[in-house]
Amino acid sequence: MVRALMIEGCIIGLFVITNGIYVVVFPPVNDEPQGYAIIAIGIFIILVTLHLNRTMGKDSECLPLQ
Repeated sequence: MVRALMIEGCIIGLFVITNGIYVVVFPPVNDEPQGYAIIAIGIFIILVTLHLNRTMGKDSECLPLQ
């Protein structure tokens, strides 16, 4: 489950970054600040996903075998 969360979070983050690049590059003009904010949100999603993956992975290592 942890690996699935990481893959889904990274895919969603990459889609958001791609959307931000689209907003920056294509018209109408003067939408660049929104595009850069969308790109930052995509990077933030990826970083949060990787952090959650790391913390959940450490928790699963400490669990006793059943």
